[in-house]
Amino acid sequence: MKYRPSNGTEGAIFQERFCENCAHDDYDLEAGTGKSCDILMRTMLHGVDDPEYPKEWQQEPGEQPRCTAFLSHDAEPMKPKCPNTIDLFEG
Repeated sequence: MKYRPSNGTEGAIFQERFCENCAHDDYDLEAGTGKSCDILMRTMLHGVDDPEYPKEWQQEPGEQPRCTAFLSHDAEPMKPKCPNTIDLFEG
């Protein structure tokens, strides 16, 4: 089912985990170069029930939310989080 963060903090954590590490978004704000992925923008412009809301942001019951379009800059799996950090998305 489509995922929508419940608040700004949850959204920022999701973006940090996926968007900031994704090869689909290599826009450099300082240099003004590169391209950005439109998925994040569509999540801000449309309601979760709107047909234009991205289907790539998904969360299945009992699982952490994810972006199905995510492609690591390094094309390697994401590193596991620190074991001493609490999990905000844990069911």
